Amino acid sequence: MHKWCGDSPGRLATRDLTVVPTLRSDSFITMRNTRRSFLYHDVATALRARIARGTYPAGERLPSLSELMDEFEVSAITIRRALTELTYEGLIRGHQGLGVFVKEKPRIHRVLAGDPDRSIGDEIARAGFTPRLEEIGFSEITADDDVAARLRVPRGAKLFMHQKLTFANDEPVALHSWRFRPRLAKQLREDLSTQFIFPLLKKRKIEVDNLRCEFSSTVLGEEQSSFFGLPAGSPMMRVDYTMTTKAGAPVIIGVTLARADRFTFEVNLPQRRGRR
Repeated sequence: MHKWCGDSPGRLATRDLTVVPTLRSDSFITMRNTRRSFLYHDVATALRARIARGTYPAGERLPSLSELMDEFEVSAITIRRALTELTYEGLIRGHQGLGVFVKEKPRIHRVLAGDPDRSIGDEIARAGFTPRLEEIGFSEITADDDVAARLRVPRGAKLFMHQKLTFANDEPVALHSWRFRPRLAKQLREDLSTQFIFPLLKKRKIEVDNLRCEFSSTVLGEEQSSFFGLPAGSPMMRVDYTMTTKAGAPVIIGVTLARADRFTFEVNLPQRRGRR
């Protein structure tokens, strides 16, 4: 380890300079006057960045203690403190005799049971993440043949479309697109960008007696991929929704694109008793 002495770059000393990886690559930078008590933080930062960008993917074993000591040129105590910090953050886990592994991200368990009090945000929170919404757009559209048939309006009728992303922590995990008649869009507009749709309908006392869901697999298109930060062609789960009144009149139609690697969908189907 080396340190510049004085103002001249031509003179070298051999103490007090710590070498650590940058966050953007595995090349090395120099940090002057680094207190050795904070070295574990630098190691943790470097390992955290590698996990975030996939250098160490979920389920992969991290380099051994001795390998990390050699790479970062620090003591075993420093490496253990760094690994302890990442363990507390939920990024890694140790297996006795096997090593330390990057943890798999918990899947979000989405239950579709017709319960208006159970939003996708609640289930993201139950998985240990912080839910967040981000509005993408709210615009006037005209009904094409498919939308007109599903909402039972004339082709070309004036409608409104609302789009927003759902995040788990800072990771976008689902894209929602809803289509409304103008009157309902006006009723809901104020809260659409900040609230999940099912609790919002209950809050505004909008009658929804039945929820019909159609499940299919799809892949991200070019435009959609930019929302998720994923390459086009990435696998997704598609859920098409139709909400209707007790009389069977459609209220809202929508579609959710959810990351196939982040969600598990559950549908509760109560058994009807047959006539005797």
